[in-house]
Amino acid sequence: MSEKLDYVTTLTPDILAIAEKELSEDEHLRTQSVLALREWVKKQPHLQAMPLDAKFLLKYLRGCKYSMEKAKKKLELTLTLRSALPEFFSDWDPLLPENQEILSLGGSLPLPGYDHLGRKVLLARPGAHDPAKFKFEHIQRVGFMVSEVLGDEDEQLFITGMVVLIDLSDFGMNHFTSMPLPVIKKLMPCFEDAAPIRPKSMNYIHTPSIFNLIHNLINTMMKEKMQKRLRIHGDDMESLYKEIPKSILPKDYGGDNMSVAELTTYWKKKCEDRRDFLIAQSKVKSDESRRPGRPKTADELFGIEGSFRKLNVD
Repeated sequence: MSEKLDYVTTLTPDILAIAEKELSEDEHLRTQSVLALREWVKKQPHLQAMPLDAKFLLKYLRGCKYSMEKAKKKLELTLTLRSALPEFFSDWDPLLPENQEILSLGGSLPLPGYDHLGRKVLLARPGAHDPAKFKFEHIQRVGFMVSEVLGDEDEQLFITGMVVLIDLSDFGMNHFTSMPLPVIKKLMPCFEDAAPIRPKSMNYIHTPSIFNLIHNLINTMMKEKMQKRLRIHGDDMESLYKEIPKSILPKDYGGDNMSVAELTTYWKKKCEDRRDFLIAQSKVKSDESRRPGRPKTADELFGIEGSFRKLNVD
């Protein structure tokens, strides 16, 4: 195949060098892999809503270190979960009043720039929301919307990876009890099995007295590989700075980056500006009526109790 790709890189030469070293990526592998993946998608009757542009497909190829079979599994699982979980992947209009309110609280904030290792840093603030006012599923929905925009605009993310900073300030028992176990179980494959990127580390700060409950709950469902990447700093900011340098952190955390208030305004406007994109992405789902064999329903995937049974991908 000598066909040229519809691809213009946004990466610096240094990041392209990392992609070559760690993923064995070069122009030939990139071209052949995207074209082969595109042909595979065209033959899947239930995946016809999937974007076929190189930028979208490369996210999965890079996230799977160019393993074609793993990329196919992740892509198929992504669209299947989006079809099965409308509570997370529908109503992606950022101008809907509830989405506006949640965006205004700044619960999910990717930080501008990269850390000392070239990684993206995502600040999550689950205590920013009033659980009596907002359903946990809808808070997660807005988090997915923010991540979708980030993934579309940040190519480097899929090569150098992400660090997650979870600030548990103001997180109380009312927040904990608003997180239904079946919903948490449905979330885990979205992050661990379907997403084309895994966090390099997850860092907890300002942990409340109920943190052991949270920690134990997540650990029961998290794969061992991710468990080893957890870092618990509590209120020890010097410990945090060893993992995430001050240069990338918001002013509110002793850093040099934009403040939480500025970041909240920035990401709210960013999602509003990308409204058409987000609405279009919310339609990127599997068409179970056209799946060869039996359709995959939420009941079949998760069971009555919400356990994820059928699509455990390596």
